[in-house]
Amino acid sequence: MLKPNPDWIAAAQALADGVAVLPASEPRVELMEAVCLGLGDALYPAFVNMLCHLGRHGEPQVQRLVADTLVQSLRSGRVPSGRLAAWGTAQSADTAAFGQERNLGPIEYLCAWHAQPSGRTPLPASAFDAALQALLRLVDASPGARALYCAKLRADANDPLVGAWSRSARQGVLALAEAWEAGSPADDVAASCLAALNDGSALARLRAGVWN
Repeated sequence: MLKPNPDWIAAAQALADGVAVLPASEPRVELMEAVCLGLGDALYPAFVNMLCHLGRHGEPQVQRLVADTLVQSLRSGRVPSGRLAAWGTAQSADTAAFGQERNLGPIEYLCAWHAQPSGRTPLPASAFDAALQALLRLVDASPGARALYCAKLRADANDPLVGAWSRSARQGVLALAEAWEAGSPADDVAASCLAALNDGSALARLRAGVWN
């Protein structure tokens, strides 16, 4: 369990220090895997939060190293992931059954957590918007990472596994990929994703400064 008031800055700094001290991409990927395994699925949002802090406050060199590590993870099929219940199975008594859970990387995890029942309290639109922008900026610190991650998002949204994504979640992930591929800034990409996830209602509240 997390402490009542986790020191996210210190946690993010520890992750950054670990990545920076390692000499090559493979041990950096292994470090991220170890951090995720150590936290477990229940605390995967803590790992996402560390990445968000690095996206907001990390030095450019550290951001690039972390983003490069995520890129290598993508290429090797080892993205540091968390598990959420698949669409329509959040209330199932046996979520370990085939097809009832799926592993999601940090950006995809945020989309599912916000947009569809997952067994967790839904992520509010304001928190989703802030976290997504931070992750987008972090990934963009590595040249070429945007295109690679967009390809993964498209593949995930078009995954034939029945019931894994809700219709709105698929639309949101595809809208995110399209806006990001087009070179839109992080705030516009997040707004496009929110609009697709919520049929425009969350985007209207965003522009009005009102959140649920």
